[in-house]
Amino acid sequence: MTALAEGLSDGITITKRNLIKIKRVPDLIVFSTLSPIMFVLLFVYVFGSAIPIDGISYAEFLLPGIFAQTVIFGSTV
Repeated sequence: MTALAEGLSDGITITKRNLIKIKRVPDLIVFSTLSPIMFVLLFVYVFGSAIPIDGISYAEFLLPGIFAQTVIFGSTV
C-alpha cells in the first residue's frame, strides 16, 4: 500500500469518527456554526469602525482571518 493510499484511508477513518461524534454530541455542530457568525458580527459591527484599513473594507480584511480561525478551531475538535 502506498503512502498516499494509507493517508487517504486514515483521513476517511478520522472523518467517519468525527461524524459519529457530531451525531452523538450535536452541540459541536451548533458551536462550530454559530462561533464564526458571532465573531464576524462582533468584529465588523462593534470594532469595525475603530480600525481603519487602507485600500479595502474592514470586513474584507477580517473574513480570511475568521475563516482560518474557524478551520483551526474545527480541527482541534
